[in-house]
Amino acid sequence: MKPSSNVTVIIPCYNDGAYIMEALESIYNQTVLPEKIIIVDDGSQAETKKTLATINHPLVHLIYQENQGVSIARNHAVSLAQTDYIVNLDADDYYEPTFIEKAIQILDTDTTIGVVSSHCLTFSEKKKISIVRPLGGGVTDFMVINNGRANAMFRKECWEKVGGFDENMKAGYEDWEFWLAITKNNWRMHIIPEILSHYRIKNTSRDRTAIVHHDYELRMYIFNKHKEMYQTHFEFYASALLRQNSILRNSLRNAKESKEFQLGNLLLAPLRFLKKIVSR
Repeated sequence: MKPSSNVTVIIPCYNDGAYIMEALESIYNQTVLPEKIIIVDDGSQAETKKTLATINHPLVHLIYQENQGVSIARNHAVSLAQTDYIVNLDADDYYEPTFIEKAIQILDTDTTIGVVSSHCLTFSEKKKISIVRPLGGGVTDFMVINNGRANAMFRKECWEKVGGFDENMKAGYEDWEFWLAITKNNWRMHIIPEILSHYRIKNTSRDRTAIVHHDYELRMYIFNKHKEMYQTHFEFYASALLRQNSILRNSLRNAKESKEFQLGNLLLAPLRFLKKIVSR
């Protein structure tokens, strides 16, 4: 019998019936088991509900709610948890077997750490895409970019202190704002330098939609919500933005000077000429 722990795993699920069993198996196979796994079905369609209805495991507690978004689903699950530590797992991702054990050891030994995550392997249809190595750290590490991962273990105390995941952020980036709020309150995020989580890249995903269609508005929302913190660290923030802008400008210049870009211009030149003639 594997030992249990002071941990609850929360899994928000929206139409991820094809992947939820793999996510659950990764928790059943942990070297240290959680005390409970709370799945919140956030108004999934019938196919996913059918899959969820087949789950029969003593650790699993299944909740159904109308579709209200991932932040409300996560907050609902955390509010029911009776443990000090919470593990967030998206229903289409999974963990390596030692994640919970290693994360507990870190939180048990260092009270300044509020969140533990790890290196992550992104994949698509079982094909490896890339390894993501977030930096974690303190508040300044989260001001410009999200230096963490959504799949992580955090203290329930942190969740209570910051008021949970922001339920207004329905378009995305709610995990980034959550980590920023936690680190703003003097906790740090520790990154285990091992690939202990796996993140599924899908053709259509909420994360991709957020980046393509809502990036500016979401960043402005985070900035305005934590404006006093950005003002406190203004010089750092301005310097980081200028550095990022410089890197992007150099990347764009290098791309325009590349042989591939110049060849593309040559190939497109006749089409542009014809377009001008037709439009006259």
